[in-house]
Amino acid sequence: MKVRVITPIRVGAEEVRRRQERYDRLAPAGWEIHVEDLPDGPDSPRELGNRDQIAASERIGLAAGRETDPERFDALLPDCVLDPSLRDLDAASPVPVLGITRLSAHLLAALGIRFGVVTRNETIAEEYRAVMERYGLGEAFQGAYVLGLSVEDISDHATWNEAVIDAARRAHSEGVTVLVNGCSAVEVVFDELDVRVVDPTALALRTAAFSTSEQLAG
Repeated sequence: MKVRVITPIRVGAEEVRRRQERYDRLAPAGWEIHVEDLPDGPDSPRELGNRDQIAASERIGLAAGRETDPERFDALLPDCVLDPSLRDLDAASPVPVLGITRLSAHLLAALGIRFGVVTRNETIAEEYRAVMERYGLGEAFQGAYVLGLSVEDISDHATWNEAVIDAARRAHSEGVTVLVNGCSAVEVVFDELDVRVVDPTALALRTAAFSTSEQLAG
């Protein structure tokens, strides 16, 4: 299984390498994952800090995704928990499209799990809420906890994890037992919390691998 992954923002060569190493660790047996940067250009966003940047990410990612070579790849995966332009990609891509949140959140909801999400900023939190409604998962979704971090903190695991610990404590005090780590490119490295923090990228890949093993997709 060869999967093309496209970042939602223009991140640069060093960050592409970091994300590639993460996907190499997460890749199911027999899978090859190739991470590509969002195409360069004056409109390519460097972060998702407002709705205009999200719209640009969706537009440019859609254009790149529809050019996926079916001779090279078996599937396409947008590297973002907001599943940018997923419906349009479903129609336009020459290969099946995997959505990180479509796979992970539906699985959690199917298991009867109610969950919240931690996000880097309020813009992403609002968009994640919209994604939950679009997928019909509003009843399972328990809200967003905003970390207030910069785009540079995505590659700083210590800073990210410290902020998530604080958010998890707040969530626990409000009765939340499961939180989705709302960034596809960050690993959570703690396990001594009263709240279970889910890596949506890892869960999505495992779910997709099961579906292909059962010949349900791919």
